[in-house]
Amino acid sequence: MGHMETSFDLLRPHVRPTSWLALLTILLLIVGCGENEPAGDGGETSEEKVPEESGVTVAVAADSIDVPKGAYEQVCIACHGKNGEGNEEFKSPSIAGLPGWYIEEQFRKFREGQRGAHQDDTTGQEMRAIAMSLTEEQIKEAVETVSEMPIVLTAMPESEKNIEKGRYIFANHCMECHRYNGKGEVVFHSAQLISLNRSYIRRQLKNFQSGFRGAKEDDISGNKMVNITSRFNDEQIEMLVDYIGALAHGDDPRPARER
Repeated sequence: MGHMETSFDLLRPHVRPTSWLALLTILLLIVGCGENEPAGDGGETSEEKVPEESGVTVAVAADSIDVPKGAYEQVCIACHGKNGEGNEEFKSPSIAGLPGWYIEEQFRKFREGQRGAHQDDTTGQEMRAIAMSLTEEQIKEAVETVSEMPIVLTAMPESEKNIEKGRYIFANHCMECHRYNGKGEVVFHSAQLISLNRSYIRRQLKNFQSGFRGAKEDDISGNKMVNITSRFNDEQIEMLVDYIGALAHGDDPRPARER
């Protein structure tokens, strides 16, 4: 068999035979030190904090974070985060685990001007510009990515003082379309609520109320929301925000429904 040249062979012309033992000892010490050091990315756990308003604290292994690829990584991740948890600084909602049909419908509304067209809806305008820039293939890819993300539940309210009143409002004004579990219903084109940021829920209720969203004549489901939110004052909106947080964590609104 031919001789296979190794790194030791390459060193041989420059190292005296009497030096081999010393060299080998040094190499073994270097390898040994490396094995005794703790792994930098193998077993550590890092806790990634996201804004409290988003309703989630994610604790994951440092080497297990799977950053979404494709259209989501290219376009969406900067505002909505790698876990789809949203970002309060950008007023972007948690979108993780939203139903695919709902995401597709919102993209259509942005592209057709049913959302993000009002001059005072600055965040909606930004989202509309993004939606307009995407191809149908990119939208499909983003929808698949987001709908497969683990759901991020709306944060629990800090106090239970509004829960009973909020439960009554939800049961008698919201539950019929958004269902008793707050997961929405494709038949009614109603959103899943229990995965949205508290701040985003509050902001969108007020957007409907002011006509920034849902006021276009051809937006039937949006028109319903404009009509319903017109009945609420700021205190009742806050009660609803609190209750949706409780609903996300198992509260049942059905007993509060008027018969």
